[in-house]
Amino acid sequence: MNKKYIKNIIFTKTPLLGKFRFKNEFQIYPLDLDNAPNSTNTTHFPMIIEFWVDEDEIPKVTEFDSINVNNWIAQNTAQTNKLILITNLLSSISNYRFFFYRTPDVSWSIPLPEKVNGQTDEEINSTSCKWSASLYYYPSIAKDLQIDNFSNPKFDEVLFLNHKLYYWYDPVESKTKSINFPDTTNSILEKYFSLDKEALKIMNSAIYQFCNGLDLHHKMKSLSFFSIVSSIETLVNYEFRKEEIEFACDFCKSIKKSERVCSKCGKPTWGITAKFREFLFKYVSDDPKAKKMYNKIYDLRSKIAHTDYLINNENFLNWNFSDKTEELSLRHLEAIQLSRRSIVNWLLKNE
Repeated sequence: MNKKYIKNIIFTKTPLLGKFRFKNEFQIYPLDLDNAPNSTNTTHFPMIIEFWVDEDEIPKVTEFDSINVNNWIAQNTAQTNKLILITNLLSSISNYRFFFYRTPDVSWSIPLPEKVNGQTDEEINSTSCKWSASLYYYPSIAKDLQIDNFSNPKFDEVLFLNHKLYYWYDPVESKTKSINFPDTTNSILEKYFSLDKEALKIMNSAIYQFCNGLDLHHKMKSLSFFSIVSSIETLVNYEFRKEEIEFACDFCKSIKKSERVCSKCGKPTWGITAKFREFLFKYVSDDPKAKKMYNKIYDLRSKIAHTDYLINNENFLNWNFSDKTEELSLRHLEAIQLSRRSIVNWLLKNE
């Protein structure tokens, strides 16, 4: 194995005040680079991440005539994929979205004045927009991010909280809080990195869908909700993959024989909703109150998927807030945390 160590900058919407390292796989810690820019206005809090890639396993790229270009693309792709893996994984097992600017968005924008510089409205109004890229950069960044091995950051360890309470206690991100992790984090990560090839593919798919749901949460609520519930369904389908179904017609997929039947008419069924509940009973909770929550979440998912229903009529700007708006926002948050608990508990309990 030929390890190449990478140091990079990622972001969260909640500040990181302590360090966390998982064995010799990766570590994160607060930004400690003297020249790195920061802002009192930011809601994207920069931090350092260090990890490695195996240069012997980097697939070769032959798309371009230049060997140097091909090598650069291959190296950059391997590093980006590892960064996607770690940030998505941390986002799924903690209450925080870890992210980086994968493909810089380009748009017209203006710099926001710092709160401490005393700019007047007149000065702000005289500022012109510029065609800008969402890129975290400063002149000495390449030099500052060079490492040959993991650093030894001088920070206290990140705070760990009780696993049973962690996903329930105030899971909404805020700049007034600081990042913490469940006390099972190392065990969760050990389970993840020990998955076989098939299970790892399934888990990565579930995590990817979940993170899509997080990223769309405030932009496309209905699609976000659907993606989050789909992340659970990915694990459900894998859990019940050995259940046999015989089709009466391979074209329309009408069912001739199934291990599940309708409780009223006795006809064979897919048992999709039942499997969803059974999975959650096993890995999350079998409390009667939890069952009601599962049903409400899956019913909302089905309305979004199969009708014209949209959460809070989001296709147009709407300021008509009501108790129903608050209820749906809570349901959305419940789905997010239910997906997180499904992922981490499946990892911890599944052999």
